[in-house]
Amino acid sequence: MQLRPTIEDDRWQEEAADGPVTVAPTPPFRRDAAGDVASAFAVLVVVAGGYFASHGQQGAIGPWGLVQALPIGYFACLGVLCLSFLWQLMGRVEHAAPRVFAIHLIGLVVLLHGAPALLEDEPRFPTAWLHAGFVGQILEHHVAPGTVDARFNWPGFFGAGAAVTGAGGLDSAVSLLRWAPVVMVLLYLVPLHLIGRQLTGSAAATWLGLWLFVGVNWVGQDYFAPQSFTFLLYLTSIAVLVTFFRETGTGRGDGRPSWPARHLLGADRVPLDGAEDVTVGPRTRALLVTSLLVMLAAVAMSHQLTPIVLTMAAAGLVLVGRCRLVMFPLVAGVVTLAWISVGTTDYWVGHLHTIFGGMGDVQSVVTNSVGERIEGSTGHLAVVRLRLGLTATVWLLMGLAAIGLWIRRKPPLTLLVLGLAPFLLLVQSYGSEGVLRIFLFSAPFACLLIGQWVAAGLDLGWVRQWLAVALLLLLPVFLVTRYGNESYEEVRSTEVSALRTLYGFAPQGSVFFSPTSQVPWRFEKAVQYGYHRPDAPDQFVAGTIASVRDPISVTPKGAGQTYLVVTRSQILYGHEALGFPSDWFQHLQPLLTPRNGYYLVVHNEDTWIYQFGRPS
Repeated sequence: MQLRPTIEDDRWQEEAADGPVTVAPTPPFRRDAAGDVASAFAVLVVVAGGYFASHGQQGAIGPWGLVQALPIGYFACLGVLCLSFLWQLMGRVEHAAPRVFAIHLIGLVVLLHGAPALLEDEPRFPTAWLHAGFVGQILEHHVAPGTVDARFNWPGFFGAGAAVTGAGGLDSAVSLLRWAPVVMVLLYLVPLHLIGRQLTGSAAATWLGLWLFVGVNWVGQDYFAPQSFTFLLYLTSIAVLVTFFRETGTGRGDGRPSWPARHLLGADRVPLDGAEDVTVGPRTRALLVTSLLVMLAAVAMSHQLTPIVLTMAAAGLVLVGRCRLVMFPLVAGVVTLAWISVGTTDYWVGHLHTIFGGMGDVQSVVTNSVGERIEGSTGHLAVVRLRLGLTATVWLLMGLAAIGLWIRRKPPLTLLVLGLAPFLLLVQSYGSEGVLRIFLFSAPFACLLIGQWVAAGLDLGWVRQWLAVALLLLLPVFLVTRYGNESYEEVRSTEVSALRTLYGFAPQGSVFFSPTSQVPWRFEKAVQYGYHRPDAPDQFVAGTIASVRDPISVTPKGAGQTYLVVTRSQILYGHEALGFPSDWFQHLQPLLTPRNGYYLVVHNEDTWIYQFGRPS
């Protein structure tokens, strides 16, 4: 018996031979010089792109968003990085070290998802600041009062954020906001890479699919939020299922489906797509199942929607014979319902119609998610239409890729099920973000499926040409679709400074109200004050005198006062997204006088804060 390395995969194989067993010497380590050069080049391009982004003009952000503020050098670096990636993909993907593609991909994430962090003075997105305040509430008071805010009924993420903030010795979770999107997207790519290699069996398809996902993920659910945390757990759970628990039936890798799959697909046998399951021992399997249950519990305690999608995706895999943990979807459903029934009582009592009222009304779900977003200024409408067009294109290409691979006798059954399962969310209303969340959960698997389809034709010259054009065009399209709302999603340092001043003197129990959303408040004392909108916001914005003189029915507690907060971001949001006149605040401001009960107490170039006392 003699051991030797094979030429094909460099793994050690056992071979029959006469004589004693010997072990061949370890072959000398060989540096991949071409890979080192490509990696170093990519790093230099990313460093240069980061330098250019950091020297952009934040004040130039306009109706088209961040793309207007970034210098030409930044775009040049993005294009060079993309071409370098394509050169590696088309020339030596099966022989290049994975680190070469990983460095290119990390660089893409830093330049695309880190552009605001490099350019802007403060961490972006007002909702992220609110979440930092929720984390601070748990860190300081060790309680998540569900009666104060519905999101406290799913406190898992905020508790985890408090643990990280406390362990890091940070005074506030605000310090985590700036680079959270980059960190979260990079973490997404780890389980997604495992899923790609397992289900496509191709390095080229996997790296291309990951590149596409980074470039089409415009939804923006990667900031410091429960949905980004649970989306990571969702992808990790799917990676465990498809890597260790996918094969069923004979166990020979042919993936014989269960009876529902045989009837639904009209076939007695569907070849297993991708690689066979990774073989592990009983203890490791038990540990993996335990980890699935722990992640399931964390997801159920942290977000309303993600556990439902995880349940549907796992059920879909079981139905088509691609998951042998047949009880996992049932367990996931039970855990989700158990938490909703017990842990979120403060929310669902009195809100049953909100939860179940729109069930089955697909038209209403689509209208709420899409129709209500098609309003606002001309620039905003163009951004929205571009987002819808990109979303539709990805889904169309997913369908074409599935058909093309099926024709080539490589049916991508598992990826197709994972890409289609989120569409079941159409039966239940999820407010104005339903279709956005469907795309978020569908896009990773759609991109891997598209990558598998395109990678199969990389030997064709016209495929390479069209791919190069598409990937280069995708870069500016991403910047517009992802950051087209940056004029009101950015957080200005003047706004933060004014709010810190307000927190410094406003008595506890005070009530703060603002004409629109997009206010970076609640990052301190998240539950010590009341945060509201006017009772009739449209009439208040329009300057109706009755609404201005009596804007809100909520009264302060104890020694608290009432304060009106208006910021530049609100003004732009009202015009760009809600369709208010561009000068709506200029018409409202003359009415905010002592005669009507308003006294200006804090003011800078981007913020106006009034103390309000009801006029006699």
